[in-house]
Amino acid sequence: MPAADCWLHAAVEVGVSSIAGEGLFARTALPAGTVVSRLGGRLVSGAELRELFTQAALRHRYVDTVGVGEDLHLVLPPRRRNGYGNHSCDPNLWWLDAYTLAARRDIAVGEEITNDYGTSTAVADFRMDCGCGSALCRGAVTGTDWQRPELRERYGDHWIPLLLDRIRAG
Repeated sequence: MPAADCWLHAAVEVGVSSIAGEGLFARTALPAGTVVSRLGGRLVSGAELRELFTQAALRHRYVDTVGVGEDLHLVLPPRRRNGYGNHSCDPNLWWLDAYTLAARRDIAVGEEITNDYGTSTAVADFRMDCGCGSALCRGAVTGTDWQRPELRERYGDHWIPLLLDRIRAG
């Protein structure tokens, strides 16, 4: 069960990002394995999530969400600092469980903190253009990236549990 709210490491701050306007940055070095972000919020069904997206679009608001089950989604509380985390095709964070992101490698002072949205996107028709600037940039993030052999090899068991279950099922 997720916490009601999000938690972000005290050494992480919001700053100007070359990836997407604003992003998260390390104020101090963060060693590999350091827990950086724990997501919290409320769990909703797919139908509830679609309604939230419809209402948000009407009000020009953003809904931050992560899939946690086949028909279960975590909706983060609005405007938490965690929500400023940007995508990279070569991220420095990865998943430990359904709600926790940790440093995939050592993160330097001033470095932007990123995760690969493909490791947490379970909606098959999702597509987002990518301009992360990484040498490994795929050009797009999709809801089927979990099927890519090179990503399965790169991230091992560090996917949201829903996608990890799909990977293990073959």
